[in-house]
Amino acid sequence: MKKYLFLLVLLGALFIAFRIYKIDGTSMNYGLVDGDIVISTHFYDRIERGDLLVIRHPLDPKQRLYIKRCAALPGDRYFEQGRMFYLQIEGNSKKTERLGRQYGLTLVKRPEGYFIKEPYAKYYGVVHDWGLRVPRVLTSLPLSTVAPQHYLVLGDFRDNSADSRFFGAVPKKWVMSKVIAIVKRPRSWRELLEIKEAD
Repeated sequence: MKKYLFLLVLLGALFIAFRIYKIDGTSMNYGLVDGDIVISTHFYDRIERGDLLVIRHPLDPKQRLYIKRCAALPGDRYFEQGRMFYLQIEGNSKKTERLGRQYGLTLVKRPEGYFIKEPYAKYYGVVHDWGLRVPRVLTSLPLSTVAPQHYLVLGDFRDNSADSRFFGAVPKKWVMSKVIAIVKRPRSWRELLEIKEAD
């Protein structure tokens, strides 16, 4: 009896600490595609740029969960132009320039200082489909600063993602968990070719 009680307590603790989700949709193509599995946890020290977050969609009446990439932290400045995302770390031009030069990222100089152009493309495979006609909100954003306790989240498939460009940076309370592991099913080239590119 004690053995079963221990197992129940252990399973309950695992359920509380971790969640498993199956990817359904195209907004994270092709790093995460339909059918991939992610494991997330409610217990994490901090959120960093590039983290995959499980969030509640603020405008979804069903309050469904979405997985998006954290593109900017509180205090970061950003804008989008011609579908390209630009980031200034902590609103600090010198820090941004130093980081960009150190890691070979593309820097753009504006009157407001240096910005990194598409900072996540090099590491996470951000995808654009220039053949898709997309709403203006997905192509252009004014220069903005992320508010305290908020996180700007974007899909990796930038031309087909309902993300912060529609509903703004999400408050911390809307971040449900942080992805800690990805389980990808092996796929043939033919299967990858047949993945849909728009919902």
